[in-house]
Amino acid sequence: MAIIGAYRAIQEDRKLIITLFDNGGYKSIGALSRSLGQAGFGTRYAYPQNGVLPGDEAEEIAPLPADLAANAASLGARVIRCATYEEFVAALRAARDADRTTVIYIQNDRLHGVPGYESWWDVPVAEVSDSPAVREKRAEWETMRAKERDFL
Repeated sequence: MAIIGAYRAIQEDRKLIITLFDNGGYKSIGALSRSLGQAGFGTRYAYPQNGVLPGDEAEEIAPLPADLAANAASLGARVIRCATYEEFVAALRAARDADRTTVIYIQNDRLHGVPGYESWWDVPVAEVSDSPAVREKRAEWETMRAKERDFL
């Protein structure tokens, strides 16, 4: 969606600064999947292996040839690629001074997340599964669900 937003901004002669984090898939959904014992199924930009999308356990994958930074550039945005915090700070300064939409592109680790929030998120886990990890997470969910209270 950010790329479409860049295109519309360029088309309408409006300047945007877009920070594009590329983690090679669906990072937050992958983390949620892993937290539910489901190994990040289908959350990587990768071709299927033997007819199945690779989960996190697959070390060797055939990544999809998606280049989000090149896509943004092809729509007319200026793209600045960053690999360090210092480069990001410099890119922000450059984007502020630019006269057109700028996409600050950062490739990051899809498995590195933020710390927990010392809270519980009520996301139901599959009730029936052959996976011991999923069954274990279901039992944890049922325990936590029983402790839930309504505040309204």
